[in-house]
Amino acid sequence: MDALSEVLGHVRLKDASWACYVASSPWGVSLREAKGCVRFLYVMRGNCWLSVDKASEPRIALSGGDLVVMPQGHGYAIRDQPRSSAINFDELVRRNVSPTQTTSHHLKLGGSGVVTNMIHGSFLIDDPFETPMLATLPPLIRITPDAGEAVPSFLQNLQFIGRELDSDRPGSQMVLTRMADVIFIQVLRAYMESLPEGSEGFLGALRDKQLAAALGLMHQRPEAPWTVALLAEQVGLSRSGFAARFAEFVGEPPLGYLTRLRMQRASMLLRDGATLAMASQRTGYASEASFSYAFRQWAGVAPGAYRRQFRSSAE
Repeated sequence: MDALSEVLGHVRLKDASWACYVASSPWGVSLREAKGCVRFLYVMRGNCWLSVDKASEPRIALSGGDLVVMPQGHGYAIRDQPRSSAINFDELVRRNVSPTQTTSHHLKLGGSGVVTNMIHGSFLIDDPFETPMLATLPPLIRITPDAGEAVPSFLQNLQFIGRELDSDRPGSQMVLTRMADVIFIQVLRAYMESLPEGSEGFLGALRDKQLAAALGLMHQRPEAPWTVALLAEQVGLSRSGFAARFAEFVGEPPLGYLTRLRMQRASMLLRDGATLAMASQRTGYASEASFSYAFRQWAGVAPGAYRRQFRSSAE
Protein backbone atom coordinates (compact mmCIF):
# COMPACT_ATOMS: atom_id res chain seq x y z
CA MET A 1 0.00 0.00 0.00
CA ASP A 2 1.32 3.48 -0.82
CA ALA A 3 2.21 5.97 1.92
CA LEU A 4 -0.78 8.27 1.38
CA SER A 5 -3.15 5.30 1.69
CA GLU A 6 -1.42 4.18 4.88
CA VAL A 7 -1.62 7.67 6.39
CA LEU A 8 -5.29 8.09 5.50
CA GLY A 9 -6.25 4.53 6.36
CA HIS A 10 -7.75 5.53 9.72
CA VAL A 11 -9.13 8.95 8.73
CA ARG A 12 -12.88 8.97 8.22
CA LEU A 13 -15.22 11.84 7.49
CA LYS A 14 -18.60 11.70 9.21
CA ASP A 15 -21.71 13.79 9.86
CA ALA A 16 -21.81 15.04 6.28
CA SER A 17 -23.82 18.18 5.66
CA TRP A 18 -24.38 19.34 2.09
CA ALA A 19 -25.93 22.47 0.66
CA CYS A 20 -26.63 23.61 -2.89
CA TYR A 21 -26.54 27.40 -3.23
CA VAL A 22 -28.58 29.21 -5.85
CA ALA A 23 -27.36 32.76 -5.36
CA SER A 24 -28.66 35.74 -7.32
CA SER A 25 -26.73 39.00 -7.04
CA PRO A 26 -26.43 40.85 -4.80
CA TRP A 27 -25.71 38.15 -2.23
CA GLY A 28 -23.31 36.97 0.46
CA VAL A 29 -23.11 34.23 3.11
CA SER A 30 -20.65 33.63 5.97
CA LEU A 31 -19.79 30.62 8.12
CA ARG A 32 -18.18 30.60 11.55
CA GLU A 33 -15.09 28.55 12.38
CA ALA A 34 -15.75 24.88 13.15
CA LYS A 35 -12.75 23.04 14.61
CA GLY A 36 -12.25 19.42 13.59
CA CYS A 37 -14.25 20.10 10.45
CA VAL A 38 -13.29 19.85 6.77
CA ARG A 39 -15.15 22.17 4.41
CA PHE A 40 -15.55 22.07 0.64
CA LEU A 41 -16.92 24.72 -1.73
CA TYR A 42 -17.39 23.89 -5.41
CA VAL A 43 -18.48 26.58 -7.88
CA MET A 44 -20.63 24.86 -10.49
CA ARG A 45 -21.51 27.97 -12.49
CA GLY A 46 -20.95 31.71 -12.16
CA ASN A 47 -18.45 33.77 -10.19
CA CYS A 48 -17.88 34.83 -6.58
CA TRP A 49 -15.37 36.24 -4.11
CA LEU A 50 -14.09 34.15 -1.22
CA SER A 51 -12.37 35.28 1.98
CA VAL A 52 -11.07 32.74 4.53
CA ASP A 53 -10.09 33.53 8.13
CA LYS A 54 -6.32 33.27 8.69
CA ALA A 55 -5.58 32.77 4.99
CA SER A 56 -2.65 34.66 3.48
CA GLU A 57 -4.78 36.26 0.75
CA PRO A 58 -7.55 38.63 1.92
CA ARG A 59 -9.89 37.44 -0.85
CA ILE A 60 -9.77 35.43 -4.04
CA ALA A 61 -11.98 35.38 -7.13
CA LEU A 62 -13.57 32.03 -8.00
CA SER A 63 -15.32 30.93 -11.17
CA GLY A 64 -17.09 27.87 -12.53
CA GLY A 65 -15.13 24.66 -11.97
CA ASP A 66 -13.10 25.93 -9.00
CA LEU A 67 -13.01 23.87 -5.82
CA VAL A 68 -11.72 25.19 -2.50
CA VAL A 69 -11.11 23.18 0.65
CA MET A 70 -10.77 24.51 4.20
CA PRO A 71 -9.16 21.46 5.87
CA GLN A 72 -9.03 23.02 9.35
CA GLY A 73 -12.58 24.34 9.44
CA HIS A 74 -11.69 28.04 9.28
CA GLY A 75 -14.56 30.46 8.93
CA TYR A 76 -15.17 31.91 5.49
CA ALA A 77 -17.46 34.21 3.53
CA ILE A 78 -18.50 34.19 -0.12
CA ARG A 79 -20.06 37.13 -1.98
CA ASP A 80 -20.96 38.15 -5.48
CA GLN A 81 -18.85 41.29 -4.98
CA PRO A 82 -16.21 42.06 -2.32
CA ARG A 83 -18.37 44.69 -0.60
CA SER A 84 -21.71 42.84 -0.64
CA SER A 85 -23.22 42.16 2.79
CA ALA A 86 -23.31 38.54 3.98
CA ILE A 87 -25.97 36.63 5.88
CA ASN A 88 -24.91 34.04 8.46
CA PHE A 89 -25.21 30.46 7.15
CA ASP A 90 -27.34 29.30 10.10
CA GLU A 91 -29.82 32.09 9.47
CA LEU A 92 -29.88 31.24 5.76
CA VAL A 93 -30.68 27.60 6.58
CA ARG A 94 -33.42 28.66 9.00
CA ARG A 95 -35.08 30.70 6.26
CA ASN A 96 -34.85 27.96 3.64
CA VAL A 97 -35.21 24.62 5.38
CA SER A 98 -38.27 23.08 7.00
CA PRO A 99 -37.95 21.28 10.36
CA THR A 100 -38.56 17.91 8.64
CA GLN A 101 -35.45 18.17 6.45
CA THR A 102 -32.14 16.66 7.61
CA THR A 103 -28.69 17.34 6.19
CA SER A 104 -28.95 18.10 2.44
CA HIS A 105 -30.22 21.60 1.70
CA HIS A 106 -31.11 23.65 -1.36
CA LEU A 107 -30.59 27.25 -0.37
CA LYS A 108 -31.67 30.36 -2.27
CA LEU A 109 -30.35 33.79 -1.44
CA GLY A 110 -29.79 37.24 -2.87
CA GLY A 111 -31.77 39.43 -5.23
CA SER A 112 -32.74 39.03 -8.88
CA GLY A 113 -29.43 39.49 -10.67
CA VAL A 114 -26.83 37.12 -12.14
CA VAL A 115 -27.05 33.57 -10.76
CA THR A 116 -24.17 31.60 -9.25
CA ASN A 117 -24.57 27.90 -8.38
CA MET A 118 -22.36 26.32 -5.72
CA ILE A 119 -22.11 23.19 -3.58
CA HIS A 120 -20.97 23.42 0.04
CA GLY A 121 -19.93 20.37 2.04
CA SER A 122 -19.02 20.16 5.72
CA PHE A 123 -17.67 17.05 7.46
CA LEU A 124 -16.23 16.12 10.84
CA ILE A 125 -13.07 14.08 11.24
CA ASP A 126 -13.89 10.83 13.04
CA ASP A 127 -11.08 11.21 15.57
CA PRO A 128 -11.25 13.04 18.92
CA PHE A 129 -7.70 14.34 18.45
CA GLU A 130 -6.36 16.54 15.70
CA THR A 131 -5.18 14.56 12.69
CA PRO A 132 -1.49 15.52 12.31
CA MET A 133 -1.64 15.89 8.56
CA LEU A 134 -4.48 18.41 8.67
CA ALA A 135 -2.48 20.69 10.95
CA THR A 136 0.23 20.93 8.28
CA LEU A 137 -2.15 21.98 5.51
CA PRO A 138 -2.81 25.63 4.65
CA PRO A 139 -6.13 27.25 5.67
CA LEU A 140 -7.20 27.22 2.02
CA ILE A 141 -6.51 24.75 -0.80
CA ARG A 142 -7.72 25.78 -4.23
CA ILE A 143 -8.09 23.24 -7.03
CA THR A 144 -8.69 24.81 -10.44
CA PRO A 145 -10.26 22.85 -13.32
CA ASP A 146 -6.87 22.32 -15.01
CA ALA A 147 -5.36 20.96 -11.79
CA GLY A 148 -8.39 18.74 -11.25
CA GLU A 149 -7.95 17.22 -14.68
CA ALA A 150 -4.60 15.83 -13.51
CA VAL A 151 -6.48 13.57 -11.06
CA PRO A 152 -8.53 10.88 -12.86
CA SER A 153 -12.33 11.15 -12.36
CA PHE A 154 -11.96 14.11 -9.95
CA LEU A 155 -14.21 16.53 -11.85
CA GLN A 156 -16.65 13.75 -12.73
CA ASN A 157 -17.00 12.93 -9.02
CA LEU A 158 -17.79 16.57 -8.20
CA GLN A 159 -20.43 16.63 -10.91
CA PHE A 160 -21.81 13.33 -9.60
CA ILE A 161 -22.26 14.90 -6.16
CA GLY A 162 -24.28 17.73 -7.73
CA ARG A 163 -26.57 15.26 -9.50
CA GLU A 164 -26.96 13.17 -6.34
CA LEU A 165 -28.02 16.25 -4.37
CA ASP A 166 -30.59 17.13 -7.02
CA SER A 167 -32.02 13.61 -7.21
CA ASP A 168 -32.57 13.04 -3.45
CA ARG A 169 -32.85 9.31 -4.13
CA PRO A 170 -33.05 6.66 -1.35
CA GLY A 171 -29.65 6.18 0.24
CA SER A 172 -28.29 9.43 -1.19
CA GLN A 173 -27.05 10.64 2.20
CA MET A 174 -24.91 7.53 2.62
CA VAL A 175 -23.59 7.89 -0.93
CA LEU A 176 -22.66 11.54 -0.29
CA THR A 177 -20.89 10.70 2.96
CA ARG A 178 -18.80 8.03 1.25
CA MET A 179 -18.05 10.41 -1.61
CA ALA A 180 -16.61 12.88 0.91
CA ASP A 181 -13.80 10.40 1.65
CA VAL A 182 -13.09 10.01 -2.07
CA ILE A 183 -13.09 13.75 -2.79
CA PHE A 184 -10.86 14.47 0.20
CA ILE A 185 -8.24 11.97 -1.00
CA GLN A 186 -8.44 13.35 -4.53
CA VAL A 187 -7.97 16.90 -3.22
CA LEU A 188 -4.82 15.82 -1.40
CA ARG A 189 -3.57 14.11 -4.55
CA ALA A 190 -4.16 17.21 -6.64
CA TYR A 191 -2.54 19.42 -3.99
CA MET A 192 0.49 17.13 -3.80
CA GLU A 193 0.86 17.26 -7.57
CA SER A 194 0.81 21.06 -7.47
CA LEU A 195 3.68 21.29 -4.94
CA PRO A 196 7.09 22.24 -6.33
CA GLU A 197 9.76 19.54 -6.17
CA GLY A 198 11.42 19.49 -2.75
CA SER A 199 8.54 21.25 -0.94
CA GLU A 200 8.57 20.82 2.82
CA GLY A 201 5.61 19.88 4.98
CA PHE A 202 3.82 16.59 5.51
CA LEU A 203 2.55 16.23 1.95
CA GLY A 204 5.96 17.24 0.68
CA ALA A 205 7.35 14.32 2.70
CA LEU A 206 4.90 11.99 0.98
CA ARG A 207 6.34 13.09 -2.37
CA ASP A 208 9.86 12.25 -1.16
CA LYS A 209 10.45 8.57 -1.99
CA GLN A 210 12.49 7.73 1.09
CA LEU A 211 10.46 9.72 3.61
CA ALA A 212 7.25 8.33 2.15
CA ALA A 213 8.62 4.82 2.60
CA ALA A 214 9.46 5.53 6.25
CA LEU A 215 6.01 7.01 6.93
CA GLY A 216 4.40 4.03 5.25
CA LEU A 217 6.34 1.62 7.46
CA MET A 218 5.34 3.46 10.65
CA HIS A 219 1.67 3.61 9.67
CA GLN A 220 1.60 0.01 8.49
CA ARG A 221 3.28 -1.40 11.63
CA PRO A 222 3.21 1.16 14.45
CA GLU A 223 3.72 -1.63 17.00
CA ALA A 224 7.11 -2.62 15.54
CA PRO A 225 10.21 -1.75 17.62
CA TRP A 226 11.27 1.05 15.31
CA THR A 227 14.38 3.08 15.99
CA VAL A 228 15.77 5.96 13.97
CA ALA A 229 18.65 3.74 12.85
CA LEU A 230 16.32 0.91 11.77
CA LEU A 231 14.03 3.21 9.80
CA ALA A 232 17.02 4.87 8.15
CA GLU A 233 18.38 1.47 7.15
CA GLN A 234 15.02 0.40 5.70
CA VAL A 235 14.87 3.44 3.40
CA GLY A 236 18.55 3.55 2.47
CA LEU A 237 19.71 6.65 4.33
CA SER A 238 22.22 7.33 7.06
CA ARG A 239 20.83 7.71 10.57
CA SER A 240 21.71 11.39 10.86
CA GLY A 241 20.64 12.20 7.30
CA PHE A 242 17.28 10.50 7.74
CA ALA A 243 16.59 12.17 11.12
CA ALA A 244 17.45 15.62 9.79
CA ARG A 245 15.40 15.27 6.60
CA PHE A 246 12.39 13.83 8.47
CA ALA A 247 12.36 16.68 10.99
CA GLU A 248 12.80 19.26 8.23
CA PHE A 249 9.82 18.02 6.22
CA VAL A 250 7.44 16.66 8.86
CA GLY A 251 8.24 19.19 11.58
CA GLU A 252 9.14 16.76 14.37
CA PRO A 253 11.63 13.90 14.98
CA PRO A 254 10.77 10.41 13.66
CA LEU A 255 10.19 8.88 17.08
CA GLY A 256 8.09 11.84 18.19
CA TYR A 257 5.86 11.27 15.17
CA LEU A 258 5.76 7.53 15.89
CA THR A 259 4.67 8.10 19.49
CA ARG A 260 1.85 10.38 18.38
CA LEU A 261 0.77 7.83 15.76
CA ARG A 262 0.73 5.06 18.36
CA MET A 263 -1.35 7.16 20.75
CA GLN A 264 -3.89 7.97 18.06
CA ARG A 265 -4.20 4.27 17.25
CA ALA A 266 -4.57 3.55 20.95
CA SER A 267 -7.35 6.12 21.32
CA MET A 268 -9.26 4.43 18.48
CA LEU A 269 -8.79 1.01 20.05
CA LEU A 270 -9.99 2.24 23.43
CA ARG A 271 -13.04 3.86 21.86
CA ASP A 272 -13.85 0.48 20.30
CA GLY A 273 -13.69 -1.17 23.73
CA ALA A 274 -10.18 -2.67 23.67
CA THR A 275 -8.59 -3.63 26.97
CA LEU A 276 -5.42 -1.87 28.16
CA ALA A 277 -3.48 -5.07 27.47
CA MET A 278 -4.71 -5.20 23.87
CA ALA A 279 -4.11 -1.48 23.26
CA SER A 280 -0.57 -1.66 24.66
CA GLN A 281 0.26 -4.77 22.62
CA ARG A 282 -1.04 -3.30 19.35
CA THR A 283 0.88 -0.07 19.82
CA GLY A 284 4.23 -1.63 20.65
CA TYR A 285 4.49 -1.19 24.43
CA ALA A 286 6.06 -3.95 26.52
CA SER A 287 3.75 -3.43 29.51
CA GLU A 288 0.45 -1.85 30.43
CA ALA A 289 2.30 0.45 32.84
CA SER A 290 4.56 1.92 30.13
CA PHE A 291 1.60 2.27 27.79
CA SER A 292 -0.53 3.98 30.45
CA TYR A 293 2.27 6.44 31.23
CA ALA A 294 2.75 7.33 27.54
CA PHE A 295 -0.99 7.70 26.97
CA ARG A 296 -1.43 9.96 30.00
CA GLN A 297 1.48 12.14 28.85
CA TRP A 298 -0.12 12.52 25.42
CA ALA A 299 -3.83 12.76 26.21
CA GLY A 300 -3.74 14.24 29.71
CA VAL A 301 -5.89 11.41 31.05
CA ALA A 302 -5.29 7.73 31.88
CA PRO A 303 -6.39 5.25 29.18
CA GLY A 304 -8.98 3.61 31.42
CA ALA A 305 -10.54 6.97 32.28
CA TYR A 306 -10.46 7.98 28.61
CA ARG A 307 -12.36 4.83 27.62
CA ARG A 308 -14.97 5.42 30.33
CA GLN A 309 -15.40 9.06 29.27
CA PHE A 310 -15.93 8.06 25.67
CA ARG A 311 -18.47 5.39 26.58
CA SER A 312 -20.38 7.82 28.78
CA SER A 313 -20.53 10.46 26.04
CA ALA A 314 -21.61 7.83 23.49
CA GLU A 315 -24.42 6.68 25.77
